[in-house]
Amino acid sequence: MDFTLPAEVEAIRLKIRKFVNEECIPAEKLYDYEDGRMPTKVCDELRKKAKAAGLWTPHLPEAEGGLGLDLVGTSVIFSELGRSPIAPFMCNCDAPDEGNMHLLHLAATPEQKERFLKPLIAGEIRSGFAMTEPPPGAGSDPSLLQSNAEKDESGDYILNAHKWYCTGANGAAFLIVFAKTGGSFRRSSLFLVPTDSPGYQMVREIGVMGSHGPGGHCELKFTNVRVPASMMLGRVGEGFRLSQERLGPARLTHCMRWLGMARRSLEIARTYAREREAFSQKLAEHQGIQWMFAECARQIESGWLMTLKSAWMIQNGLDARQEISMAKWHVSETLCNSIDTAIQITGGSGYSRDLPLELFYRDARAARLADGPSEVHKMVIGRNLVSGKTEF
Repeated sequence: MDFTLPAEVEAIRLKIRKFVNEECIPAEKLYDYEDGRMPTKVCDELRKKAKAAGLWTPHLPEAEGGLGLDLVGTSVIFSELGRSPIAPFMCNCDAPDEGNMHLLHLAATPEQKERFLKPLIAGEIRSGFAMTEPPPGAGSDPSLLQSNAEKDESGDYILNAHKWYCTGANGAAFLIVFAKTGGSFRRSSLFLVPTDSPGYQMVREIGVMGSHGPGGHCELKFTNVRVPASMMLGRVGEGFRLSQERLGPARLTHCMRWLGMARRSLEIARTYAREREAFSQKLAEHQGIQWMFAECARQIESGWLMTLKSAWMIQNGLDARQEISMAKWHVSETLCNSIDTAIQITGGSGYSRDLPLELFYRDARAARLADGPSEVHKMVIGRNLVSGKTEF
């Protein structure tokens, strides 16, 4: 495995770093703490600048307006974007739209791409991915899936579902909905459901610890929603397989962004430690502080290599599920630990809103839950090792 960056990818990385440093990081001070998101006008202006700079949808093939990067190149670019929590959205490659673009690119019909993918790529609309359900429905255990879509005599599907934590649903133009079309969750299918469909209800935005972001994290109900058969994504019974094809790369793109945020947090702490004096010397000169930086650097480097290896395996057609679980578990924990360490080093300044670390910290806590909690990934990794399905 060779992770040397081609010159053209390195040039893109430097261009994105410049955009993040000069445009996104200064704009973070405009974050609306009451609303839990960036002002719409600020987002619109930054998204125009990203388009003008040629940094729009960098993860997509060139034929669809992207930069044509492979997954390793995407890893590097997303890590740079992750240094600011607002930068991925400004470049139209934030969750859930980024993962939904990937899935539509893989599985949508030409008609579905025209209606949903093209305006999503253009930034004219937003989307959501509706999979998780309130108890007793599916969360980490997909076998508990309650959502159901039954075909009627007209050939349409009648969808009934109760979903929650659907990121971006408030204001989304359409949702990709995961529902059973047979007796088992493994006979599930994916449906493209416009949010103006009769029977669809956005119940609420759920109050969360961190940022809401565009569209929040929402509870939704689908009551006898009629979905034409032409709005099925892929074929009947392919929902679980397609969702895994979406979630594997999506877990890695999360890891990429999280590593960028972990690095940024330590950069903030390093600047503080170089300037703050205590006990007759700069904080950065205390061995205990240096060891804190060293521990975080080791964890970040390990996570970076795990992520790159997983990306390399996917782009070479290899089964990377075990490696993705390891990366997701390790990097989500590394993110939380790195920000916590940065706050510890910066003390009262880090705990206050004088620095952005407290917001990073609240947002980061979701990383150990989203796309599979750490405990589930540990269970999967351990089970594979004990069974001999994977080797030590």
